[in-house]
Amino acid sequence: MMECGLRKCSLSGEYINYYGRISGLVLRAGSAADCKCPIYRMAWAYRYMQRENRRRKSRHTLITIILLELILAVGGLSYLVLKNKQPGEDPFLTEDTVIEYFTEAPETEVEFFVPKPDISEQLLSINEWSRPGKKIRSLDYIVIHYLGNPKTTAQENHDYFESLKELQNVSMSANYVIGLEGEIIHCVPDDEVAYASNRANSYSISIENCHPDDTGRFTQATYDSLVKLAAYLSEQYGLGRDQIIRHYDVTEKDCPKYFVEHEDAWERFRDQVMAYREECRSEVMEEIELERSRETEFTQLEEFLAENGVEENADDIGAEG
Repeated sequence: MMECGLRKCSLSGEYINYYGRISGLVLRAGSAADCKCPIYRMAWAYRYMQRENRRRKSRHTLITIILLELILAVGGLSYLVLKNKQPGEDPFLTEDTVIEYFTEAPETEVEFFVPKPDISEQLLSINEWSRPGKKIRSLDYIVIHYLGNPKTTAQENHDYFESLKELQNVSMSANYVIGLEGEIIHCVPDDEVAYASNRANSYSISIENCHPDDTGRFTQATYDSLVKLAAYLSEQYGLGRDQIIRHYDVTEKDCPKYFVEHEDAWERFRDQVMAYREECRSEVMEEIELERSRETEFTQLEEFLAENGVEENADDIGAEG
């Protein structure tokens, strides 16, 4: 309901032009503009400022609520994205990038590279004089020897070691004997004591070498077999260059004679052992890489044939080529 007309101001006593009241709110239009009462005008201005402040607060509250809703929406979207994302996944790489990797070592991977040389297994009978059957406590060295009995063969020396169980006049043997023509005989297992290197018997493998004369110099065939056997054993048991030693390095005995008298020849021998190991490793790795490359080429060829609807097998094509 709306009322209009003049009304006396309760504060100043003057009559004011009262435009009306609707639901208890004084209408802004003309309510104070035509009034001469300063107190009423001040009261109206005060009420007007309160209303404006309430409007500004309402606007600020509304803006704050909208911002909070936006923040919550962005946070929720980020949570969903991170929840669905796999650990370590890069969204910029997952669509088109394919990364190949090996979960297991390739079937062609090998642990050792040096091939086992030709070895004749002729283990001595267990006896007190040449093969006591005792286990070594560790394997720390390969000890190189010369037999000191020119022109004898590997087989003859093996047989002599075996005969000591009957002769019983001396304790002597070796894990390996290399003959004048490069033949290798295995006399005592690697993990057993052989009577060759004195106090080093319990932590070493011994290799005796035949020689044609008193100089103690090995034939080329003996030397080559010694290089290969030392390389093979040192790799098998994880031994390095400095763990290949002479009998001389244990007891200062003149053995192997030529390598004691020619230090440069001894160092060259150890260098050649390690060079042979590296050469074998390189050859095996080249073969592995070649096989991998060939498998990759055939796989790519088969995929190409499949994509182009060709049913012919890639192996057949490779065989024809």
